Amino acid sequence: MHWELPMEHRALHRCAVLTAACATLLFVTGPAVSSNEARPLYELGQWHVWLGETASILMVALAIWLLRSDLRGWLRGAGYWIIAATVVEGLLGFVPEPPSASVRVWHSLLGQLLFSTTVAIAAGTSQTGRQAPRSVPRGPMMRSLATSTLAVVLLQVVLGAAFRQGVLGFAPHLLWAFAVAIFLSIAVAVILNAELTEVRPAGIVLASVAGSQILLGFTVFTMQSVDADPSILIIATTAHAVLGALTLASAVMLATLVRAVVSPGASQLSPGLCAESMTK
Repeated sequence: MHWELPMEHRALHRCAVLTAACATLLFVTGPAVSSNEARPLYELGQWHVWLGETASILMVALAIWLLRSDLRGWLRGAGYWIIAATVVEGLLGFVPEPPSASVRVWHSLLGQLLFSTTVAIAAGTSQTGRQAPRSVPRGPMMRSLATSTLAVVLLQVVLGAAFRQGVLGFAPHLLWAFAVAIFLSIAVAVILNAELTEVRPAGIVLASVAGSQILLGFTVFTMQSVDADPSILIIATTAHAVLGALTLASAVMLATLVRAVVSPGASQLSPGLCAESMTK
């Protein structure tokens, strides 16, 4: 029997998607302001401020909606995290100019984590995310790989933010990019070979976005080496930052869906447990 997502959960899912879409625009306007001293696109800074306020309102509304819903477990915890992180992120965003490098790094990372949280909520409140997990061959391995992939990508995002703000050199970010490429290739191949139709699109999206991100990263490095035009360089850098955020969000979505679909154990859930799991 086909199970339909409750109407309230469908509305909550749409709210999470809208919030994530708004947050995505912040990664377009933010790097355009801070990535180049020449700042040929600095007027985008005003858009960054207004979009940040809009995204903050949407995130707080989403968090309150989560806390007032019948959802439990990590989704309820995500509501508390969003409220706390949004307050801190807002304070960091309004630090008097010029903010220190550490403030800029934390502002960037919190923005990435908040964006990824909204993506996780969108995945967790979707039709796939609310279904009962089932046992599949190599299920525990797939769950571990999905979670490890998220950790590997998150570290690369941290190294990238530290490099853009001048806290670290380029070498750690570059070397870890090779590790990310190798690990992602193995993890995505294993997950896609399982032929789980529910998570296959998320795996394909992660592979496509991460591959584009890595290629664009080497392109930006080459452009910096040959002293490319500042306007072209800042556009490429902005695209690289946006793809980095989308790579992390794709890894979050894949991990969320895999853990929702694949049971951690070998036993199959009974119909009674299936109904119970949909309320957690």
